[in-house]
Amino acid sequence: MFLDENGVPFSGGTYFPPKEMYGRPSFTNILNQVSQFYVQNRDKIIQWMMQKKTNTKLIDLKLDFKILEEIWRKCRTLGEITGTVFHQYSVVRNKPRWGDKRPYYIRYIPQLIKLYPDARIIHIIRDGRDCVASLKKMPWWRKNVMYSMLNWRYSIRMGSIAAKVYKNQFIEVRYENIIRQPENELRKICNFLNEPFEPEMITFHLSAEKNIPEYKKEWHYKTYEPLSEEFIGKGKEQLSENELKTLEWSAGRELSLWNYSVDKTHTTPSVKYFKEWVKFYASVFAERAIDRLSLIHISEPTRRTPISY
Repeated sequence: MFLDENGVPFSGGTYFPPKEMYGRPSFTNILNQVSQFYVQNRDKIIQWMMQKKTNTKLIDLKLDFKILEEIWRKCRTLGEITGTVFHQYSVVRNKPRWGDKRPYYIRYIPQLIKLYPDARIIHIIRDGRDCVASLKKMPWWRKNVMYSMLNWRYSIRMGSIAAKVYKNQFIEVRYENIIRQPENELRKICNFLNEPFEPEMITFHLSAEKNIPEYKKEWHYKTYEPLSEEFIGKGKEQLSENELKTLEWSAGRELSLWNYSVDKTHTTPSVKYFKEWVKFYASVFAERAIDRLSLIHISEPTRRTPISY
């Protein structure tokens, strides 16, 4: 039985002859193929990563790719390779631990845990109305309001599932609680991470100048200021009456789950909403189908399919 880097079986057999015979590969050939697949796939990934070094986000990190490539050559898994980028970023800034923030991570918690078995995941929940209102103003957000509503609801549902499955590695906290009681909430998060709390965590704005790239200042300008309640509840003012009613009808249960007030007034969603619902969940289904096919692909016999990475 062959195991991947996380100890999960991916292929096996009852008998491998010492020499190739009767259409069966020898045990030596099997071992060589496994080794070759690891090396070839690692080289392909390193080549792909080097091609991406001109990517804006990687340039922002200001890392030495010669050092990264040397480290990548020693990595055994995809998680180690990608993690090295973040680790080097933390080393440059003299930090003992790294983290990364992406809203869409919530859709891929199982994959993240597989890549980083010792990961700790913090899911920050914000009032859906404030989230949607904020996204409407972001220059990089190309989706419409209906999509944003459905996306927020889906994220909350995925978070609820992850919280049950990965109890020791997943924590959910309210954005509003962090803003209003920062030290109390940060101590909870630090306890979850098994890291000491430091007062400087609250005064993050003092180091924003060296951490935020110039082109991101337009939408990250609040990182240059102390925590403020200024934008809490703004969604109720900035969204139209119809948008508010649709969101509260669509995600009322999720809003109530996190103790956000919901107007119980009955409303009938528009045809546009249902069309967007179909498009949204079609994309979700496609994502899941691709993930399933990937799992089937990597579980085939070693002699047919490259493994790891």
